[in-house]
Amino acid sequence: MRARASALVLTIVSAVLLTGCSGGSGTAAPTQSASPSPSASPAASRTAAPTPSPTPVGALVVLWYGQGGSERYNNVVNEARSSRAQHEEGRSVIHFTALDAALRDAEAYQKIPDAPSQEVWASALQHTRTGMGNVLAASSLAGSPLPEDEAREVEALGWENIAKGLGELKDLDTRLRGFGVLPLKDPWK
Repeated sequence: MRARASALVLTIVSAVLLTGCSGGSGTAAPTQSASPSPSASPAASRTAAPTPSPTPVGALVVLWYGQGGSERYNNVVNEARSSRAQHEEGRSVIHFTALDAALRDAEAYQKIPDAPSQEVWASALQHTRTGMGNVLAASSLAGSPLPEDEAREVEALGWENIAKGLGELKDLDTRLRGFGVLPLKDPWK
């Protein structure tokens, strides 16, 4: 399965790069006469703008996603959504081992080769980690338990941060799709 996904991504990246290198469809632009007639309007002498070719950054983002970024992204989304769903069901959540492992793996992985997308990714990871830390600090298992009122506030802030991280992860999904990333496995379904 992984080999097939890698082959698909490499095929897409190759096609994107070849299209970018060839400069488009290969048809010649219409030529204009050296001296336009006096009755020719400026609009008539313009040609249609060529279709923009994919940017090299887009190809690099697709490559980042296909070579392991998708696994890191999907794991963080799945684990954060799972923890959030348990909380919304009224279950007490203090076991974040899987979410912590997914965050560590994502933080250690290479950066997204598009600066704005990387900023969203880093912010999502930070909000999720901070939220997880808040929830753990508010639990009765914390090394120095907080007073009950303060613990409720810290826990609520933690879940807000996790929700904010999930919102940013959803924004990143939109950005990645804008680069042409087509996930084989959608973590939002």
